[in-house]
Amino acid sequence: MIDYVIIPLGEILGKEYVKEKLESAFKKFSCQRERDLEDFLMQKSIAYEKTNYGKTYLFIDENKLVNNNEFIVLAYFTIAQNSLDISTMSKKKKRKILGEYPGRDSLSSIPTYLIGQLGRCDNCSSLDLSGQQILDECYHAISLAARIVGGNMLILECREHMFEKFYQPQGFKKLYDELNEESLFTLFKKINFEEYWNT
Repeated sequence: MIDYVIIPLGEILGKEYVKEKLESAFKKFSCQRERDLEDFLMQKSIAYEKTNYGKTYLFIDENKLVNNNEFIVLAYFTIAQNSLDISTMSKKKKRKILGEYPGRDSLSSIPTYLIGQLGRCDNCSSLDLSGQQILDECYHAISLAARIVGGNMLILECREHMFEKFYQPQGFKKLYDELNEESLFTLFKKINFEEYWNT
């Protein structure tokens, strides 16, 4: 297992001395299985951060940072607020997904937390840093917002193989049975964030 430190991208953007290190680290981040992760980190993460649309958290190799002053991105995730359109859902489906949500049947949308990106660099194995660890750190970050404003619904999009391999065992369910326009499934999960407040 690799020792890591999680650094919010927004906390280091204003520091000029890390600009070149960030660009270099982002270029070295490779994910052959999911090129969207590479593209987002290189092309979009800073813009999302500057517009406050979403927040990106970087898993940095702690030993290389402390001992060699190297900035190595092992993994990252991006989270944002979202509004889920439920206007076309049947009352039965709303009941199944939302449970005892107040005013459920008359709602056209509900607030959610969006996991926009989540992944690990190819140079880092699951033994070094597991998907479970990355997801738990993501839950912890979202729990800080949930502690203040509430909310318990997570939304994300993923490819079919990732649903079966990773997200379904983590308790995520398909919001719709069919793929969307980008050939992705929209998944949801209700979660009690209280268990993450003291971690």
